[in-house]
Amino acid sequence: MTLDILQGNLQPTVISPASSIHTRFLRDEWRTRTGEDILLEGNNVPPLVITPLVVVAWEERANALWPDGINPDTFWDDIHAALVDPQGWAAYGHPEWGFIKFGHTRPIQSNSGIQTIVLLAYAFHDKVRNLETADILDPQFQEWLVEIENGVLEFGDSTGTYMNEMVLFGPSKYDFIVVYENLAIENFDEAAGRWGSLRVFYPPANILSDHPYAILNAEWVTEDQRAAAALFRDFLLSEEVQHLALVEHGFRPGNVAVPININGNPFEEYQDAGIQLDIVQSVEAPPAEVLNELIELWRRRINR
Repeated sequence: MTLDILQGNLQPTVISPASSIHTRFLRDEWRTRTGEDILLEGNNVPPLVITPLVVVAWEERANALWPDGINPDTFWDDIHAALVDPQGWAAYGHPEWGFIKFGHTRPIQSNSGIQTIVLLAYAFHDKVRNLETADILDPQFQEWLVEIENGVLEFGDSTGTYMNEMVLFGPSKYDFIVVYENLAIENFDEAAGRWGSLRVFYPPANILSDHPYAILNAEWVTEDQRAAAALFRDFLLSEEVQHLALVEHGFRPGNVAVPININGNPFEEYQDAGIQLDIVQSVEAPPAEVLNELIELWRRRINR
């Protein structure tokens, strides 16, 4: 979508991608090319709903990998070590499970895939901000990333489809996948009725999909269109719609006036599955040039 706008193939009034990573990328690239700001509100674009990235696992698999619970300092290294071990699950006492099956979506096509490799880059360099091009070009990071990605059997194009397939096919297809928190919430009950319990694990430094609603400041957008777009934004941020997104779909409200801890909220209902209200730490969205370099690395070294 952002590339289509930059190339002149798409002229929308509003964009609302899953993450502000994309609005920041568009803004940076547009300013580089034109010297102007394409976002009407700059980087102060309001989020509609919020959901963090999580690792979803079948409970028995998670217990085997982390019998003593998760150590935040080694979260991604534990997954890396499991994926590169040629013994697979035999190294964890379960040879009958075969190789460890990990998954996330394709970064060149899916927001959660981009977010996953951004988190991996930050984790390798023990950072939460100021990710640099030099970090992406680091040969040790590149090999570590490739080793993790070699453990992905199939890169999906849609996060929702990925979650559905985990529930549909069970641990025969995936042991661990990286998806949005709200998708895990939506699928807990269905999974329990088929293959057993799912568990959710939050990376020690997370990244949020904030679904920004960005009205464009472009020559093709009229004042009437901007006014209509603002009215629709207000509707989406209304308490009624935000409450529906929370209770029915597991999203955190973008409207700060809407409380989360209300009756029927999923964050209390699924606490035993690992769902938690507080996000300890979030990483900074990298600038466009760093994101471009990371995606190009993935394209050159993995791209399947």
